[in-house]
Amino acid sequence: MRRIKIPFIKKAVKKLLIDASFSLPGDILDAVKKAKDSEDRAMAGIILQMILDNAKIAKKEMLPLCQDCGNTYIEIEMGPDICISGGSGEISFLEPAINEAVAEVYRDYYLRTSIVADPLFERINTDNNTPAIIGCSYSRTPGLGISVYLKGGGSENCSWLFMLNPSESKQEIIARVLDVVRENATKACPPVIVGLGIGGSASGAVTLAKKAVFRPLDIHNPDPRYKLMEKELFQSVNNTGIGPQGLGGKTTALGCNIEFAPCHMATLPVAVFLGCHSTRRANVRL
Repeated sequence: MRRIKIPFIKKAVKKLLIDASFSLPGDILDAVKKAKDSEDRAMAGIILQMILDNAKIAKKEMLPLCQDCGNTYIEIEMGPDICISGGSGEISFLEPAINEAVAEVYRDYYLRTSIVADPLFERINTDNNTPAIIGCSYSRTPGLGISVYLKGGGSENCSWLFMLNPSESKQEIIARVLDVVRENATKACPPVIVGLGIGGSASGAVTLAKKAVFRPLDIHNPDPRYKLMEKELFQSVNNTGIGPQGLGGKTTALGCNIEFAPCHMATLPVAVFLGCHSTRRANVRL
C-alpha cells in the first residue's frame, strides 16, 4: 500500500494548475499547425497562426493562455494501492487542500477569478476561483492520478443535454450536434473541440461529454464503431465552413471525441460539450 500525504497532493495540484494555465497541450498545438497548413483561406490561416503565437508568448512570459482563466475542474483517480493520509492543521482533508491550491495559484500568478458564491441572488465573486469542481473515481491502474482542466465560461455556456428516444439513429445524433455547433460555435472561440457523451443517465451523459472534450486529440475511442462516428462527426463539423473565429474556413473543429456508457433501455441521453481552441489541461500520476 502506498501512502500519499495530502500536502504532497496539494503541491502536485498547484504545479498542474500552473502548467495548464500557461502551456497549451502538445496535441492541440499539433492540431492547430496541421489545420493551418491545410487552410486555403488567408484569414483562417492568419487566425490559426495567432493562436500559435499566443501559445508561445503565454508559455514564455507566464501569461494566461486566455483572459478567461476558467472553471477549475480537478479529477482524482485512485488506484488500488493508494492510501491518502492527512496533513496538519487546515489541510488534513483533501477537498480543502485542493481549494487552497487553487486559491494560491490564482492569487500568486494573477489569474482572473471568475467564480461567484451564489448563482442567482448574490452573484458576488469569491475572489480566489474556488470552489473547484472536484471529482473522484477509482481505477485498477496503480498510483494516484490527478487531472486539472480549465474551461472558460463562453464554451461552458455552449453545453447541451438531450434526452432522446432510443430509436434515434447515429445520423440523427450527428445532425443534432451539427445544429448545436452552427448555433453556438462562434460563442466558444472556434476552432472548437467537440465532446460528445452518449448513454449513462442525464447526469452521467454530461460527465461523459466533459471527459470527451478533455481527452487528448490523438487518442480515439477504442470501439471501432464510435471511432468511425468521431471521424464522421469531425468531417461534418468542419464542412459547416464556420472556420476559425467564425470567419470562414475548413477548421471549425480541431477534434471530436465521443465517450459512451450503458443506459436504461427506455432512454438515450446525449450531452454535448464544446471546448474552445484554448482547452487547457494537465495531468500527472503519483
